[in-house]
Amino acid sequence: MFRKLFIFALGLSFIPLSAMAGSDKADKLAKALEKYEKTGKVERCVRLTQIYSSRVIDDNHIVFIMRGKKAYLNTLPRRCSRLGFEKAFSYKVSMNQLCNVDIITVFDSTGGIQGPSCGLGKFVEYKKKPKVEKSAD
Repeated sequence: MFRKLFIFALGLSFIPLSAMAGSDKADKLAKALEKYEKTGKVERCVRLTQIYSSRVIDDNHIVFIMRGKKAYLNTLPRRCSRLGFEKAFSYKVSMNQLCNVDIITVFDSTGGIQGPSCGLGKFVEYKKKPKVEKSAD
């Protein structure tokens, strides 16, 4: 079977590190999803062609921004060491989907080597909140 390798080094934030140091995981997660609302749908897989970008929040959470008006929050079942620090990962898939049974590997930017490998969780769907029109008052 043909295997594809994808490396996501996206999600680098422009927030100064000093500002992030004091915030906790819940604040980072809320900030990443502030433009979205939870739909209640949970998926086992997402199509690779629909993924626009990804944002690593911490060692347990990745937000996948999809083409269109959706995002998926993936909460890893176990902590993935260095994922939140490196904010980059790769994965190999045999089909055109990324699923909760797939494994990601942290990309160590300091040495350009593989870091730890970790399993993904299920994908919780979020949809983009409607834009609020400003009144002309």
